[in-house]
Amino acid sequence: MLARLKAVCLHSVTIAWSYCIALAGALASTIDDLADALGDPGVKDQISAAIGDVKTTGRIMLVISVVTIIARLRTLRRKDQCG
Repeated sequence: MLARLKAVCLHSVTIAWSYCIALAGALASTIDDLADALGDPGVKDQISAAIGDVKTTGRIMLVISVVTIIARLRTLRRKDQCG
């Protein structure tokens, strides 16, 4: 199982961390819908008070994750071409 996870992340902790950020961003983007589905608007208000605009925060996290993955893939590609 661990070997499969390493292969998915191309043996890069940076890419693994970016996947975690992407997951957190995706969850943050959908937290409003989840709170409405659960029927608890108080959760939505508490999260908004702590974080601010949850959808914007989630989207920003997704963009950061994508940029990080692209940058890491470029360095991995350079390493493969040199060595």
